[in-house]
Amino acid sequence: MSDVWTVVLAAGEGKRMYSSLPKVLHPLCGKRMLEYILESAVELTEQILIVVGHGAFQVRETIGNRWSYVYQERQLGTGHAVMEALKKLPGEGKLLVLCGDTPLLKASHLKQLLESFHRHAAVVATVTVPDPTGYGRVVRDQNGQVDRIVEDRDASAEEKKISEVNTGTYCFDLELLKYYLPHLGTDNVQNEYYLPDVVTLMRKDGYTTGTYCLDDYRLGLGINNRAQLAEAVGIIQENISQKLMKSGVTIDIPGSVFIDVDVQIGPESVIRPGCVLEKGTVIGESCVIGPGTHITGAVVGDGAVVRQSVVSGGAVEKGSEIGPFEHIKKK
Repeated sequence: MSDVWTVVLAAGEGKRMYSSLPKVLHPLCGKRMLEYILESAVELTEQILIVVGHGAFQVRETIGNRWSYVYQERQLGTGHAVMEALKKLPGEGKLLVLCGDTPLLKASHLKQLLESFHRHAAVVATVTVPDPTGYGRVVRDQNGQVDRIVEDRDASAEEKKISEVNTGTYCFDLELLKYYLPHLGTDNVQNEYYLPDVVTLMRKDGYTTGTYCLDDYRLGLGINNRAQLAEAVGIIQENISQKLMKSGVTIDIPGSVFIDVDVQIGPESVIRPGCVLEKGTVIGESCVIGPGTHITGAVVGDGAVVRQSVVSGGAVEKGSEIGPFEHIKKK
């Protein structure tokens, strides 16, 4: 899509993670948080800018030179981050604004967001949550259009009752966004430039704004702490297990194993409880792995059995039996 650009916001420190590692670099099932949303975005367009700030050098070194980066020296809010990126963007087209801490958003979701754009000035991805505390509330007008988005700290008691919240994912008309962004103010509790305030400015001038509401609220919300990180890992693990089982792999108790996203397992193989299968692992057909087996970056041949053992790199020969209680490490 030549008229579609993407800006991924990845400049935040992530204070609630209590970590020296930039939040967007935290791993989930063998892949960095930021890598998930980039892989989704690149299915729609390769015109992607990543806004970095806190730990910028570390982010660039880890994620690599495939992407273009914009440095936000001072973190003055999401609106300011997009302002910095606009300097490298064309005068017209469509702009997806994504958050680097939303690893569960798939390319299919972003495609539907774009399809919801029509002739709107902006479209906001929203979700309806059981507990909206901490999230920006989506305030609609009498016609059902988004009138404004109010941050939790700035919301009135009545607005706090709203359960539809902003996910921080948008599609904007680039020409209009370039006009309205400089008009943002910082009249809020945090004295920051809020990107959602652009929607309010557009609405006041008569432009229409739409929404794309995700069916599963968990998919659109960002990861802000370790508990939310664990919840996201659980969702990814469930997806991995379902995909493998549908391809002919038996997993006795899916919730009892941990499998990284790039692990390959052939049909008719059986994964017993208590297994950890990490990045780079390839397991052939008709294998029995476990119980209690940990394999990292190894190739296991067809028909092999590995019980209660640790295999780090190298290869397990076809039809061989390993364990119990062996440690095989590639020299």
